[in-house]
Amino acid sequence: MATEKRISLFHIFLILALIIAVVVIYQRVEREGNFKQVELVMSLNELRELAWQEGIEEIELLTAIKKVGITSIAIHEDTLDSLSLLGKILYFSETEFNKLNFFLKSLNLSLELFPHKGENYVIINNQDDYLRIKENLQLQLGEEAIKEIPFLPFKGLIIKGGADKISKLGLGFSMEDIDLIKSFGFQVILRPQNMLKITKENLDYRFREMEKIGEISGLIFEGESILGYPTREDLLYTADLIKKSNYPFGMIEFAGQKGIEVLAQSNPLLLTRVHSITKEEMEIISKQKAIDRWIRAAQERNVRVFYLKPFLKVKAGLIEENLSYLTTIKSELEKSGFIPGKASLFSISFITSKLYIFLLTLGVISGGILLLKQSIQLKKVQEYLLLLCGLLFPLLLLLLHRELFLAKLMALLSALIFPTLAIVSNQKYFLDNSEIKLKTNPSLFSLISQTSQGFVRIIIISLAGAILIAAILSSNKFMLGIDLFSGIKISYLLPLFMVMIILWWKSNRDKYILLRELKKPLLMEHLVIMAFFAIFLVIYIARSGNFSFLPVLSIEEKIRIFLEKTLIARPRNKEFLIGYPTLFLAMAMNFLKIKDFKLPITVIGTVGPVTLINTFCHIHTPFLFSLLRTFNGIWLGWLLGIILIIVLYFSVKIFRGINEREKT
Repeated sequence: MATEKRISLFHIFLILALIIAVVVIYQRVEREGNFKQVELVMSLNELRELAWQEGIEEIELLTAIKKVGITSIAIHEDTLDSLSLLGKILYFSETEFNKLNFFLKSLNLSLELFPHKGENYVIINNQDDYLRIKENLQLQLGEEAIKEIPFLPFKGLIIKGGADKISKLGLGFSMEDIDLIKSFGFQVILRPQNMLKITKENLDYRFREMEKIGEISGLIFEGESILGYPTREDLLYTADLIKKSNYPFGMIEFAGQKGIEVLAQSNPLLLTRVHSITKEEMEIISKQKAIDRWIRAAQERNVRVFYLKPFLKVKAGLIEENLSYLTTIKSELEKSGFIPGKASLFSISFITSKLYIFLLTLGVISGGILLLKQSIQLKKVQEYLLLLCGLLFPLLLLLLHRELFLAKLMALLSALIFPTLAIVSNQKYFLDNSEIKLKTNPSLFSLISQTSQGFVRIIIISLAGAILIAAILSSNKFMLGIDLFSGIKISYLLPLFMVMIILWWKSNRDKYILLRELKKPLLMEHLVIMAFFAIFLVIYIARSGNFSFLPVLSIEEKIRIFLEKTLIARPRNKEFLIGYPTLFLAMAMNFLKIKDFKLPITVIGTVGPVTLINTFCHIHTPFLFSLLRTFNGIWLGWLLGIILIIVLYFSVKIFRGINEREKT
């Protein structure tokens, strides 16, 4: 079947969809350009630990970190443990009382204390702290679990319950700490814990207490679950209180806090992405690697809150080392175009309209029909029936207000259709029965020219799919990572199999050829090819996505860092090192009439357009950054591809020359 050259209705629909996509993306880029403030946050508790370890006053340390650019301080809720460590209360569990009794007996003292089983004792010398601690404990444990005891001139409480249960309960925020932080000009980030007993009354109480604090920069929930978890009803009530209070709140990357998705879905306009390096990681990570990680988080993932932890394991000059670390982070942020301050919010909802979604969907469906036309013979009536069915389905979903599901589905279909279409619609560059008239001995210039033309055509079609995905998923929820592109592994793997099947079928028209191939004996070369492909697919799939069981090799890590420093937006290794050069190799093999392994090499080359499109599936990465990354991958891949085909050209020329001489 000859490839149709005329522009069809489906081409027109695709072009219309791309025009709409450009309009949507332009609006998105404008919003991303105003989303540049990054909040630099440190924990007061961790700063106190650092000051204590180095033997300096916390006021001195707060002054120093203010000078180097820290904008906000995180205040944790007090606990019985933390208040005891600060010397604000005396806290004795039953176990500690038993230890005290043992000590008194060992001194042959007649004094002996007799605590009741399951009781804990707290002695408090500040009236405000006493009232706050008592009220918080009663709310979470019940009034019957708390009993006052006279301990003049102090206040005392007997608390029923296991020490493990009560020692780390959140007891509200210290106004003394908050006043201290505000006096230095820091913004305040509160870190509320989930409550042991969740009721609407208790949630109201916690928010009333936070409102008494006055202006705050936002909330970052502490612990494995957020305030209001586990019931959806209570989480939605928390979300409503956050909205009424207009508190920005943070979603910590990779932390997996239980319940945060409900809050994020309910209040996307108040959400900020938070990145943090854990205390355990800080013990082993290098200073430079940590800095690179912070800048990458801001540039590539729309992170706007840096929750910075200090290095605590440096042998000497701990304060100076940490101040240098913080100074460098601020400097590198500013070099990258970011501004330290209160974290930017997407304060205006950005959602692609239903009309735009429908028109974008029309482009995806048209791309799918064009792929079918390239693969099998379709009659006109079949083409238009497919178009009609393809349009009725999204219309139904839009009428049912299932825009999110439709957007995810169309994005996945684009990721499957367009890399396959990019290869199949340019089959003349890969198949022997192509429209290009091959010379027996093509010149190197014509080889480079023709393969470059094929490469450009493949890139253009791939970019069309990428632009459609970038537009379809352009909304606050995708840009902040609340919702994600679905089907990442499928989108990496299925186009390769589709290309393999379609090109194999088009180059082998005999319907019985498969049966004949299956009857042939299995040769060693077949086993080698199958083993190679199996290893390739395992590595390819394992290294796709954010997490992999395969480690990054040292040399690969060095290449990544070099490219990141040199090009700002590092291209994906499998795109410019594997995909694009392999595409050039496959096209050059076709021109040079090398049939062996041409199809498997073409399939591997499909990794290039697949990865290009996947880059734009990460909507939380700013569009212009993804575009720069793609551009860098294209020119590097083209350069490596040209080098590869030059080597192939002269190798084939030498080899064929030797064969000719042997024949004569």
